[in-house]
Amino acid sequence: MYNHRSPDLPPIIRHLDPDHPKTMSQEESTVHENIAEESKTTDDARNAIADAILRRAEAPTVDEDEERRFARERETRLEFRRLVDPGIARGNTPARFEETLKVLSKIADNLLSDIGNEKYRRFKPTNNLIKKHLVEVKGALEYAVALGFRAEVEHFQPYYTFLDTPKNRDNLRIGASVLTETLERIIQKAEHEKLNRVDPKAVQREIAQKVKMAYEDDRKEKKRRDDIERQAREARARVTASTPIKKGNKTTETDDTSVAASPSPDVGNTSVQEEHKEEVQDE
Repeated sequence: MYNHRSPDLPPIIRHLDPDHPKTMSQEESTVHENIAEESKTTDDARNAIADAILRRAEAPTVDEDEERRFARERETRLEFRRLVDPGIARGNTPARFEETLKVLSKIADNLLSDIGNEKYRRFKPTNNLIKKHLVEVKGALEYAVALGFRAEVEHFQPYYTFLDTPKNRDNLRIGASVLTETLERIIQKAEHEKLNRVDPKAVQREIAQKVKMAYEDDRKEKKRRDDIERQAREARARVTASTPIKKGNKTTETDDTSVAASPSPDVGNTSVQEEHKEEVQDE
């Protein structure tokens, strides 16, 4: 154990000894400088961590940033939706309306995927597909212009070329998303209608099958009732045939033999009348 008054104390311990002289050697001075530097480094690190935590707390999250951007772009999104419906939808058949949206969506998606590609940055209104689904469809070219395309002529050829500006890039992204959501809604509606659609021929077949089944059930039920009635008649006939008939104090069986053996009352009366006639003649 060190004696705090011993001159053999280590420099750091002698420095902490209140009774030790305050004079420091070169080694002690170096130790103090290192401690001061370490303390300053620790303080700087703590301050940096605190600043980072504060910035993270003040910075908006991804969801908040997305919500702010969506609110800022709300009017532009509504304008694109109005260009779709009633803009393109009005005056066109549902099939043509859907095909036009698909062509516009293809143009916008291709440009978003590779905005520097010259092939995607322009289209010719004289192209058969473009002419059929954009030029001849009311409201379609207006939507392309809202996406950022501008009409121009080059070497006597008409083109619609995308004007690359930050605003047009935002419009292109918003317009493409509106086209996508509209097409998804159309597809869902078509699938829903397909599930709920009733086929008249299928209904007729189902009705005919039900009628046939009902007819077969009626026939089976009628046959069952007829069999029951026939069995009941046969049972009553057997009971009647085997039941004895009471006559006076005698009981006779109602069979064909007893009936045939009994004398006829008309025959007996005839013989009595003949005997009475003979007696009258003798007198």
